[in-house]
Amino acid sequence: MRVATLLRSGVIVPHGSTRRAALALAACVVAAGAARASAQSKPPLVVAVGADTVALDPHKVSGGNDYLFFANVFEGLYAHDEEGNLVPALAESAKASADGLTYDVALRPTAKFHDGSPVTSEDVRYSWQRAISPQIRNPRASILVANIAEIETPDPRHVRIKLKKRDAAFLENSAEFWYIVPKKYTESVGAEAFAKKPIGTGPFQFVEHRTKEFIKLRGFEQHWGRVPKVSDLTIKIVPDDQTRIAQVQTGEADIVANVPPFLAARFEKMPKLTIIRAPSYQNIFITLHATANPILAKKEVRRALNMAIDKDALMQTAMLRYGSRQEAPCTIGITGCDAKVAPYGFDPKKAREMLQKAGFDFNKPLKFVGLAPGRTPQSKEIVEGVAYFLKQIGVNSEISTLEYGAWLAMYGAKEKDKSVDLFFTTFTDYNSDSFARLTRSVGTGGVFSWFSNPTLDAMISNMNDTSSADDRAATARKVFQAVHEEAPFITLWSADSLYAVSKNIRWKPTRAVSWPVLWNVEKNAK
Repeated sequence: MRVATLLRSGVIVPHGSTRRAALALAACVVAAGAARASAQSKPPLVVAVGADTVALDPHKVSGGNDYLFFANVFEGLYAHDEEGNLVPALAESAKASADGLTYDVALRPTAKFHDGSPVTSEDVRYSWQRAISPQIRNPRASILVANIAEIETPDPRHVRIKLKKRDAAFLENSAEFWYIVPKKYTESVGAEAFAKKPIGTGPFQFVEHRTKEFIKLRGFEQHWGRVPKVSDLTIKIVPDDQTRIAQVQTGEADIVANVPPFLAARFEKMPKLTIIRAPSYQNIFITLHATANPILAKKEVRRALNMAIDKDALMQTAMLRYGSRQEAPCTIGITGCDAKVAPYGFDPKKAREMLQKAGFDFNKPLKFVGLAPGRTPQSKEIVEGVAYFLKQIGVNSEISTLEYGAWLAMYGAKEKDKSVDLFFTTFTDYNSDSFARLTRSVGTGGVFSWFSNPTLDAMISNMNDTSSADDRAATARKVFQAVHEEAPFITLWSADSLYAVSKNIRWKPTRAVSWPVLWNVEKNAK
C-alpha cells in the first residue's frame, strides 16, 4: 500500500514508501522528540573550578586537571563507579587468556558516540593506533597502549587485544589511560580540528570552550547507561578562591571545586550550602631536582631536607583536618602504598649536621618554584611553610610562583629546568594502580620525573611482568620502600577533594579522584 503521510512531526514520507517504512520513520521521530523533551525538562548545572584544562584531546593529556573534561566526555573499555570499583564501560565483558597476554573483549551493543554512530571494533583499534602515533605524541602512551602488540577485529562487536608482555593492571588502567575516539570523524576532520571540537562517548558532549572562561557541555541522552539528570553543564573557570565560594552562595554556581581548607572550615555550617569532603589520590610533595643539582644528587641531603620539615605541624596549619599524612609518596589505597617504611622524622638538628657533613653550601639559596592558587588548595601557604622550616636550619630559598599552565609546562618538560632545585608538586593518581605513578614520577625519562636510578627503573619495569594481582602488589611494596629510601621528594600528605554545594544539589563524588565526575548530579528546585 502506497502512503504519503505528513507526520505530526513535520517529516514528510515521499510517495513510494511502504507503510512499514513510514511507521519506522515515525517511531524514530517520536523517539528523537522524546529525547529532546526529556533533555529540555531537566535543569542546567553550573560548576566553578579554579583552573582551565590545557588539552581537550584525550590522547594529548597534559596533566590531571584535564580530567575534569575527559572524565565527563570520554570513556575507555572500563570505568570506575562512585566507590572507585572497576566496572565495564564501552566493553560489555573482557576475558584474559591463561598467560595474561590476550584479552577478548565484547563491546557494549548500545554504546554510541556523540554524533550517534555506534562504537565498533575499528574505533577501538584506531584509538590504539592513534594513541601510539609519533605525530600525536601521547605523554601517557608508555603506561598502557605502548604495551599493545596488536588488536584484531573479528567482527564489529569484538576485539582481541594482544599484549607485548603481561600486565595485571591492563583493564584497570584502560579506564583512564585509553579513551576511545570515533575513527571516521577523527580521520575526516584531522587532529587539530578534533582538539577544538572533540567527540566522545561519555555522559556529556562537547559544545563550546572559551579559554580561561568556561567549558560548555550538554547531557548525552543516548548514553548507554549514565544519562545525566541535568541538561546543560557549564564549567566556569574562576581562579580566585573567595570568588568561587561567593558564586555558590549567590546561586551563580551549583557546585564549587577546589575549596581551600580554611574556607571549608568557615562555611561548613552555612545554611545555604554543604561542604562535601571526598578522599582522593591527590598527593602533595616537593620534588627535589636530583638530576641537575649535584648536592641534591646525594641521598643523605634529600633525606636531611625531609627531616627539616615538621610535616604534622605544617599540615595542621595549611590543611586543617582535610587530608592525611603520608610517609611513602602515595596514598593508602594505591597498590603497594601499604609498604612498611621508617619515618624520616622531624629532627632539625640532625638534618643540619647531615647537610654539613655532605658539604652543603648554606650561602647558596635553593630556587623554589611554587604553584599559584586555584588548582591546589593552599599551594602558596605550603611553599612558604616548607621554606620557613628550611630556613630554621640555615637553608635559604628563592621562591617564584607560576600559574597552572606555566607550572605544568615546567613540570612535564622533556628537558627539566636545571636552575630549579625545589618544585612544588601536586600529583594525582587516576586509579589504585601504582605503575603509572611510578613510571611518570620517578622512572628515568618519565614525563614528570626529576630523578633517575637504574635499579629503581628495573624494579618498576618488573611490576607488570605478572598476571597475579598479589605478586604485583608485593613487588609494588618493594618499589615504594626503595623510593622512600632514595627520598626523591619531600613527602607531605594526600589532600581531600573539597566541594561547596548548593543545598538543592544531591551528588556523590567519585571516590579517589581529584576532579568532579558529574553524570550523577541531581538538582532540585529551590
